[in-house]
Amino acid sequence: MRLFRFAFAAGSVVTVFAGLIAGSFAISIARRESASLPPHRHLETYVPALASRLRASDGSELAKIADENRQFVPFRSIPKCVVDAFVSAEDRNFWKHAGVDWTATVRAAVANVRSHGQGEGKRPEGGSGIDQQVAKTLLVGDERTMKRKIREALIALRLDQDLGKERVLEIYLNEIYLGAGSYGIAAAAQTYFDKSLGQLELPECALLAGLPKAPSQADPFRHRERALERRNYVIRRLFDDGKVTREEAERALTSPIVLAVRQPRLPTSSDWFVSAARRSLESAMGKDTLSRGGFRIDTTLRPEFQVRAVAALRRGLVRIDRTEGWRGPLGCTGTPSVPASFPAAPEGAEDWKLGAVVEVGRDARLMLADGRQTVLPAEGLAWTHAKSAASLLRVGDVVLVDLSGSKPELQQIPKVEGALVALDPSTGAVEALVGGFSRRDGEFDRATQAHRQPGSSFKTFTYLTAVTIGYDPISPVFDVPFAGLQGPGQPFWRPSSYGGGGGLGMIPMFRSLALSRNLSSIRLLYQVGTEPVGKMARMLGIDVPDPMPLAAGLGAVEQTPVAMAAAYAAIANGGRVVKPRFVAAIDGPSVPKDLDLGGVGQQVFTQVEAAMVQSMLRGVVERGTARGAFKGFDGWFAGKTGTTNDSKDAWFVGFSPQIALAVWIGRDNSEPLPGKTTGGSGAAPIAREFLEAIGSQVKFAAPQLPDGAREVKVDAESGQPSDSKNAVSVVVRAGTTEPILGSGSPSPPAKAAVEDDEELQD
Repeated sequence: MRLFRFAFAAGSVVTVFAGLIAGSFAISIARRESASLPPHRHLETYVPALASRLRASDGSELAKIADENRQFVPFRSIPKCVVDAFVSAEDRNFWKHAGVDWTATVRAAVANVRSHGQGEGKRPEGGSGIDQQVAKTLLVGDERTMKRKIREALIALRLDQDLGKERVLEIYLNEIYLGAGSYGIAAAAQTYFDKSLGQLELPECALLAGLPKAPSQADPFRHRERALERRNYVIRRLFDDGKVTREEAERALTSPIVLAVRQPRLPTSSDWFVSAARRSLESAMGKDTLSRGGFRIDTTLRPEFQVRAVAALRRGLVRIDRTEGWRGPLGCTGTPSVPASFPAAPEGAEDWKLGAVVEVGRDARLMLADGRQTVLPAEGLAWTHAKSAASLLRVGDVVLVDLSGSKPELQQIPKVEGALVALDPSTGAVEALVGGFSRRDGEFDRATQAHRQPGSSFKTFTYLTAVTIGYDPISPVFDVPFAGLQGPGQPFWRPSSYGGGGGLGMIPMFRSLALSRNLSSIRLLYQVGTEPVGKMARMLGIDVPDPMPLAAGLGAVEQTPVAMAAAYAAIANGGRVVKPRFVAAIDGPSVPKDLDLGGVGQQVFTQVEAAMVQSMLRGVVERGTARGAFKGFDGWFAGKTGTTNDSKDAWFVGFSPQIALAVWIGRDNSEPLPGKTTGGSGAAPIAREFLEAIGSQVKFAAPQLPDGAREVKVDAESGQPSDSKNAVSVVVRAGTTEPILGSGSPSPPAKAAVEDDEELQD
């Protein structure tokens, strides 16, 4: 026993002696470091990185954009329970010391000296109070050296003196990481309990306060026992510190941990828009500024439009895909009575259910993956042309079934893709955007990121350019075979119209565009010149090579649907350039100045010229390539179809004064679409379905006729003045009485570098 006492006394003497030496060394370093400490006054107004929040036009929250999940809460709004719990757990003398708890610091130092050499993995005690933790996190870093600890302590003293206790604690409680991706107490309360701070009870406050030492190890979602130990430790500290009564402590110690139910986040209909808006914002203000600035961002999204756009595109893609027929079941369970044996639902099947065939005849009885049963009637698979379920399915087959209609219907994931974007021509505000059949199948956004040939929908820019140099909708053009020079040593380029055959001879411009005639359109381009057409397209935001090849006039240049919608929006609004805008307003502490978020810009052609092109594009819908899709449509709408070689891309781009849209259909691998799908048969019906779905919120009113323009009645085929039943109304310049040729000399075309015999069809 005497030997033990002697050893203990000797160890204590050595420890104290070592502490004195370390203290002398620390004082020496403190004197030297005091003059080189980093500034701290900026923390008086410091705000931690905050999530930016995106809201739809109706005020509903769409998303948070953040590097760190955090909600800033001022000290005056932090409940006393939370403050007491963290102070008791992390720095019980916080309200008494001047920035550093010297007693705790010496105790930690002695413990570390005694534990030195007791084996690797022994974590040294920190002894850092709340002021020191703020200094370490925001100013000096976490390097494990004596020099850093001294600098940390010196700054902690200054923080306590210059900022005050409440401000230091406010910074600490909003900055600290509490696990599960949560920074700060407010975010942690939401993450773990799905509660606001004001709703927390004592056991919950204590659980949060037990996390800072080791957030991952005490994560209640993964390590409930360790979290319970830390929570109860904090509750006991609160009792020892006189912050809670014995009864309150005992009740809290026996209460179970009740956590929020964590649901995996599933893609929503607005995700396409949110991603596009985020890219736009990051381009305008920078990624770090956006994700750390705590901005309140009102977007241009109209949620009802978005839901309708998603539904219209999905139904349209399913309809087009069905023309290729039924591709067969997803698999065979062998034992359909065991739902666990079902294969995983394919991406894109979020609107449908998995079912296994348990009985088959005229109809099929299915067991769903959730154990319920339903009957798939023969009418529900009529699109496959099967007369009965028995001729198509067998017991054990796993299929997709749509239960949303009046009767269950057989489904399959389409092997075609598409995009739809709608915007307001008067502001450029993007009101709906869909980048594919399903967001779950990937984040590639075909509305803003897919560059595809627009086919004949590009022709509009040739006709627009023509009217700006003196042509009218009733100006005659020649629809006869054409052979164009492509350059030295290159063969002639000989385009043909869709379906082949010869030309129609001399026809008015409005008829040429309505019928999407390739021969007359390319001749018009040759007369007007590729240089001015390319310039016009570029002014409207269309990416066209310079010099522009002749084949570009038939759509042999790749564009995005959002760019095409914006370009047509300029025609709808009377000639002002439109840059798509995803954001209506931004509010926050430090909104960057002069942000370019898009909108309506300069006037590039006159309202009269716009009215004439509107009139011609109205003819496409009334009596041209989109007439089948828009037959009986209640309202004014104009647009242009487009179909590329071998039906690889199908488009409809159109507008009214209230809305402009673009619909694209195709395959990601650029293989031909099913059944010779065209812009008129594939894309335009999707556009119409969407427009009818939002018809209660949009008035498809005809554009007002501007000064300097007038409507005339002309023959639908010849363009000559007429009052016959075959007469149509077109807009011309005031004073125009008969068909005229464009004024000025036609410009020669730029040399076109295109493939031989390239044929772009509509």
